[in-house]
Amino acid sequence: MSVREKDNPALFAKIQEQNLLRQYDLLSNCIEIGLEKGIEAFDKYTLWCLNYAAVSNIAQFGGRYRREPIYVGSHIPPHFKDVPDEMDRFFSVVHENWTIMTHPTTLPAYALWRLNWIHAE
Repeated sequence: MSVREKDNPALFAKIQEQNLLRQYDLLSNCIEIGLEKGIEAFDKYTLWCLNYAAVSNIAQFGGRYRREPIYVGSHIPPHFKDVPDEMDRFFSVVHENWTIMTHPTTLPAYALWRLNWIHAE
């Protein structure tokens, strides 16, 4: 069940706001668990849950990797069949560099850039 923005902008905005609050609460929990368990707690299942919380009832395929081609401006993201492998590499880089980055914003900046580059849904 979902609502499209063009069909009911007010309801869409309300659901989107509720989703963001839900995602924030979930992310807060993830941070606490991550501080307790370490970086191994950050995996594709965590990311899928955060994505699902963000797009519940406004997108059909939240909480999983995309299974169709997409285009973002002039950027052509990897083929959807390559997304799982690209995401495995993404998690490996994050895990391997968790304790060795010299500046606290370097790894988060990389993570945001790489997720946007892959554009996993």
